[in-house]
Amino acid sequence: MKVKIHLVAATTLVALATMAPVQSVEPTIVVYSGSDSGFAEILAELIQNDTRINSQTRVVNSPDLITLATALPQTEAIILYTSSKVEIEGLDQALTSFLQQGGGLIGIREPCYTPSAPILATQVFPIQANTSIQQLNPREKRVRTYTTQQNTEINQDLPQTFELLSMGTYYTGDTEGNYINIHQQYTIPYKDQETGSPLLLTYENEQGGRTTAMPGIWAIPSERLDVYYGKIAAQPNFAKLFTNTVLWTAKGSTRYNQVQQDLDQKIQDAKTKKDRLQEEAEKARKKEQTQRLILLTAIWATGLIACAAITKKLILTPIMEGE
Repeated sequence: MKVKIHLVAATTLVALATMAPVQSVEPTIVVYSGSDSGFAEILAELIQNDTRINSQTRVVNSPDLITLATALPQTEAIILYTSSKVEIEGLDQALTSFLQQGGGLIGIREPCYTPSAPILATQVFPIQANTSIQQLNPREKRVRTYTTQQNTEINQDLPQTFELLSMGTYYTGDTEGNYINIHQQYTIPYKDQETGSPLLLTYENEQGGRTTAMPGIWAIPSERLDVYYGKIAAQPNFAKLFTNTVLWTAKGSTRYNQVQQDLDQKIQDAKTKKDRLQEEAEKARKKEQTQRLILLTAIWATGLIACAAITKKLILTPIMEGE
């Protein structure tokens, strides 16, 4: 059964840490959208509603909880949507290490932008975006047009071209704002029709870690506007694109399975050690019982000898002398 939990307190750090069990752990996808968890909760619900993704989801609302999640054995993937630099500060080392361990990561919007996240946007979500197109006028049609560039698992059941509501996108550009293609070594399922830049870029490292960059999902928390995150998530093509991305990123990464195997091995080692100690204790108990029996036998034999000696001295000897 999938479970969604909204973690809001610092005390949750202790609660999550104690979740490292001595038995099997369920794969968990952690979702973060900054201090406003509304978008994260909607994304978590999309994951829960997809029967292909058999994982729990947990919504967190602070970078500290993201750092903690990277250390927990049940964390299969982490999804980050942020609209400001402050919301992802201090996560470079934890997320880089998580990726090197074979974890899955999805970065939406700010994690893809080098001025906001210079390490994340180059080493974790390597889209290396340094400029943007912003559509701030609500009277305009604010969409990005996704065009297929490379067919992958993520493109499954999606049209070749489709529009998604968005307030803009990040991309790599020259001083005049022209797109510079520096992503030949990565896979680009979808590019932006206007600029030709990646709207979805995937990367897989040698350790089995997988990341997906989605620089063109720009949402706001105001329900009255067209680019409200609830309206963006309600688009069928967005839901399919997002869940396909989660499926590829989370289920294709290796960290959870490897950690689970290591945990299973540790559990088996602990069980073997326990069984060995019990066997040694049983042998020691039997040895102690044997030694006790020998001691009792020796005491009994000594008693018999003493009784015989006393009988001879006090009874038999006087009788023999009397005769």
